[in-house]
Amino acid sequence: MRLVVVGGGPAGYVAAIRASQLGIKVTLIEAEHLGGECTNYACIPSKALLHAAEVYRKAASAPWLAGSLSFRWGEAVRWKDGVVERLRRGIEFLLKSAGVEVVHGVAKPGPGKSVEVNGRRFEYDYLLLATGSEPVDLKELPRGGRVLGTREVFGLENAPASVAIIGGGAAGVEAASLFSMLGSEVHLVEVMDRLLPGLDADVSRQVERALAGRGVKVYTSSRVVGAGGADGALELRLSTPGGEKRVEVEIAVVAVGRRPRLGPFAALGLELDSRGAVKTDSSMRTSIPWVYAAGDVTGPPYYAHKAYAQAKAAVENMAGLKSAYEPRAVPAVIFSDPEVVSVGLTEEEAAKRGYRPKAARVPLSALGRAVATDSSEGFAKLVYDGESRVVLGVHMVGRGVSELAGEAAALVEFYATVDDLALVVHPHPTLSELFVELAEAALGRPTHVARL
Repeated sequence: MRLVVVGGGPAGYVAAIRASQLGIKVTLIEAEHLGGECTNYACIPSKALLHAAEVYRKAASAPWLAGSLSFRWGEAVRWKDGVVERLRRGIEFLLKSAGVEVVHGVAKPGPGKSVEVNGRRFEYDYLLLATGSEPVDLKELPRGGRVLGTREVFGLENAPASVAIIGGGAAGVEAASLFSMLGSEVHLVEVMDRLLPGLDADVSRQVERALAGRGVKVYTSSRVVGAGGADGALELRLSTPGGEKRVEVEIAVVAVGRRPRLGPFAALGLELDSRGAVKTDSSMRTSIPWVYAAGDVTGPPYYAHKAYAQAKAAVENMAGLKSAYEPRAVPAVIFSDPEVVSVGLTEEEAAKRGYRPKAARVPLSALGRAVATDSSEGFAKLVYDGESRVVLGVHMVGRGVSELAGEAAALVEFYATVDDLALVVHPHPTLSELFVELAEAALGRPTHVARL
């Protein structure tokens, strides 16, 4: 059996490795760098720079350290580049070890069951499209000059003294966190009535308060209506609930979302949804039986971990295994300051689905670990069904909570009850104790949270 994978990002390279494990002969075609957008331009570069900024923030604010500190952006960017290169080479090594043939170039459909790249033709039994996504542009603020996308901003030679970030979703909030930690003047513009509009409202408000506390100027229910510039600056005109405002900044970053990218493979005529994403069944098969798709090209959410799972399901079905991509919970993690985790249903979503939701809430200040590491800002919320007490959702905001997302997903995925969770011994002192505290709060017997 022969498989051609188009795209070497999270979906593509994971599919290639899993297919090779199953005895399938694989050719992977990548137009740019292995690792795709996530490794090279988004997930990894942003988290590396956020880590560097967090180290600086903690050191600069520590009362037991003497002297002044300065953040060397250029050195941080070079370190980030080294991290990216290391991971990219790691992916290359894994593919080579798995016996995957890697071809660099732009692929296009060939005659019959074939793909053409660099004048070569590759026949296949199955084709997996992992062609990813691309950023959405704003007609009022086209990229170019002082208007950057999230890909370009992490490669700047110097950190901006002032920046306007257009889009209050995950990418925008992360960028606002990064530059505000470094002392830049930050303006964050979101067209909806709150930041992170798809998440729990309490979580969104906590993040907005934290950003505002560091001086970020947040404009919700607002949008860019015009732009101009002179003397090395960029002036934006914003429509806000309080009227039109003018903001002058060094650069603007457009982070208003992404859309699926098919490129030349749009010519296959696959069935698409209203957003241009490839439609698949739970096996990741498209409307053409021998063509599968995985990752961003199948639409939101645009997460690497979603791409991993879809890729494995796709190739396992090609190999004749019964595998399906039907998760109850795909974790959303935002590496802002403070971090955000959202898994499963919010209270509002649960009610719409016919549950009788209840919620338990615990502040991070209830945990010794959070207090000892000066990370007690934030909270966790457990959403559960009032009748069965099955866990429906977990929502957290605070430093370090990203590492708890996997356990939260397991609770939702495997229909854990609040009673089950209360019996699990968690190590002290760790942030993971939040789960026990939440369960006990739901059962009306909290240990480290006072009942008022």
